[in-house]
Amino acid sequence: MIFGTGGFFAGRATGGTDTPAPPAPPAPTATAPAGLGPYEQNQVALNQPKLTGSLAVISQGWLPNLSGCSRSGEKGGPVLNKGEKVRVRCEMDAMSAIFVEYATDADRDKARVKTLGQNVDARKLTPGVGPATERATPSGRTNGNYVEFAYPASGKTVSGIWWDDAATPVAAYLLAYWKEGTGSQWEPMRDIWARYA
Repeated sequence: MIFGTGGFFAGRATGGTDTPAPPAPPAPTATAPAGLGPYEQNQVALNQPKLTGSLAVISQGWLPNLSGCSRSGEKGGPVLNKGEKVRVRCEMDAMSAIFVEYATDADRDKARVKTLGQNVDARKLTPGVGPATERATPSGRTNGNYVEFAYPASGKTVSGIWWDDAATPVAAYLLAYWKEGTGSQWEPMRDIWARYA
């Protein structure tokens, strides 16, 4: 009896408690850049599987900041346009970011020609639109064509920035309602592109 009671109290004093220890914070994923907070790390983990293959390079800087990404071929995913192999549509605050892998370079270039026409239309629809240029992205990850464009849709004006990678049949573009999404200014959209492209 003495040893039984003493053993019980000795075990309580040296043993574990009934309360589980708090879980350790998750380790950063191997693919998430160092210095990202838990939210950004989580967004990279969610978005990266949708932006694979040829889309990996052009989407790399965007991964921590995108949400709600859906890929063509998935339930509820975006529909492919002619000449497209993969389309991924994501949200970013008041903007949409779309990443597209085309079947061929010629298909990508044909899609860019459409935005070039909308660059001309944008001069009237969205004052201050910049000229189409060939340039590297600010990160230096891709080098290709940059086009600001606009078009009317459902009684509103949509503004956009297209950029592509001259080395692969991929392109991406940002879209926002001109008035509601950018405050009728190009600077907010240009700033987002400059940060992550």
